[in-house]
Amino acid sequence: MDERQFVAYLKDKFPFRCGLGIGDDASVVRLGKYFQLISTDILIEDIHFRLQDLSLAELAEKSLAVNISDIAAMGGQAQYFYLGLGFPDGLRSEKLHAFFSGLSRAAKKWRVDLAGGDYSRSKKMVIAVTIVGQSEKPVLRSGARPGDWIAITGPTGGSALGLKLLLAGEKDSPFIRLHKRPEPQCEKGLLLARYAHAMIDLSDGLLLDLTRLLHASAVGAEIDYEKLPVPPRFQRLCRQKNYAEKELVLAGGEDYQLLFAISPLQESRLRQTGMTYHLIGKTTKQRRLRVREKGRLLKISHLGFDHFVDPSDKKREKK
Repeated sequence: MDERQFVAYLKDKFPFRCGLGIGDDASVVRLGKYFQLISTDILIEDIHFRLQDLSLAELAEKSLAVNISDIAAMGGQAQYFYLGLGFPDGLRSEKLHAFFSGLSRAAKKWRVDLAGGDYSRSKKMVIAVTIVGQSEKPVLRSGARPGDWIAITGPTGGSALGLKLLLAGEKDSPFIRLHKRPEPQCEKGLLLARYAHAMIDLSDGLLLDLTRLLHASAVGAEIDYEKLPVPPRFQRLCRQKNYAEKELVLAGGEDYQLLFAISPLQESRLRQTGMTYHLIGKTTKQRRLRVREKGRLLKISHLGFDHFVDPSDKKREKK
């Protein structure tokens, strides 16, 4: 069972009668003139982060940022959040204070309030944030139509490159800072709510998250690699370190850019707003994903990070 199959199983097992439940970046419930958005994410030590790689203040900020990104992906505004925290016995009170100081700064930065939560001792650090927001018009993953443009709000692969540098023992790089301190695309998400047919944030890799949007919308896509915004600095470092550029760009994860589908007419209107984004392909009636580079079809062996697939199990990789 992979993650998509697991989500389908849960949707069938637990039908949601109050609105939209499992299967998007957030659940959606109508409350009067607005829709309430709720999302939750878990960060686990040695799965999502290593304590030696970032400060507790940075970790707190990142844990909030990745949740706010889910609300942005729905075209909403985050309002408040709940925190579940498992804290190792060996971490002293001053470290606990450091974590909450970072969380306080992040909450002020993104104008959200801590509404409550729970705390427990644990063998490893576990952070579970539940975020609540609202939207006048939520943007779902399921609204893409054949012939829509596919676009992203910014470059991908930088966070994954930063992680590789960290694991190699490096301490400072713009890409390491990008990995440690992601920036949810809040303002762009609110603007795109007026134009986009479908949207998702890029947390597990460009292609894997794109396939989630395509599956939800029952469409396919053709992507042109040369249209992706790949910074020259990123390319140079990949060559110097002998890292696979395309794998990082297409499957790296933790970029927290927004990927969206938009009609040609709405895209022409969006262009007038001056918002920065990049057209990278189009949706198709044929329910398959193809990635080309200068007309040549690329072979994709790895779509992105799936919690249900063992990275060492090569038989499970997508071809």
